[in-house]
Amino acid sequence: MNWSIFLAAAGSASVEFLETAAIAYAIARSGYRREAIWGTVAGLTVVAVAAIALGSSLQLIPLYLLQIVIGSLLIWFGWGWVKKSVLRQAKGKRAGWMSDDPLEAEGILIETEPENFSPLNFMIMAKSAALEGLEVAIIVTTLGLASAAWKEAISATVLALVFSLGLVILLHQYLLKLPEVLIKLGAGILLMALGTFWLGEGLNFEWPFAEIAILILVIFYSLAATIAIYILKKNQFPNSEVQELRN
Repeated sequence: MNWSIFLAAAGSASVEFLETAAIAYAIARSGYRREAIWGTVAGLTVVAVAAIALGSSLQLIPLYLLQIVIGSLLIWFGWGWVKKSVLRQAKGKRAGWMSDDPLEAEGILIETEPENFSPLNFMIMAKSAALEGLEVAIIVTTLGLASAAWKEAISATVLALVFSLGLVILLHQYLLKLPEVLIKLGAGILLMALGTFWLGEGLNFEWPFAEIAILILVIFYSLAATIAIYILKKNQFPNSEVQELRN
């Protein structure tokens, strides 16, 4: 069992799927249950089909080149998540979808005139699901390609999807207690650690302690993030330096 791949895929997918599920729940609560359900299914299906086709074609690329590209991509994704999470944690902010009205917080305007079926709301939900699913697909595909641990990557993604849907549907009132910033921070740190490790391997760098180096990188990036949060909180940087953060 490759736990680093499983945890990276589960953490990354959970954050994105939770946002999708929260938006779908808000649309359904507004009276458009069918649009929310079928829009989510349509958006995620399109992304899943594209990811399968992309993953099959990318397997023809030499491993060292894949490791360089994938390592760089994961560092880029991870850095974006870590930076955003560090700023949110320092300011005590939360993601927009964690509010009582995630549609308003995320700037999503839906059709409110009652109809048998609203094509506009269906497209809004499908687009939201596809955008979040695309990020998940890129991360999971790259994790699987670089490590060959497809079983762990895919099973973690499916588990994250089921968990997210169940949490939003059954336990929506408890969402505000979910530490989504820390989840995204942890996932970002793990992505950066894996990306750094694979980038080094692609460049023919001999890591000391072999794969244990991933754990060392996780500890290093965690300490760096903790120090950054502490410094930002201590200095109480001006609000002008913090842009509006969104998922």
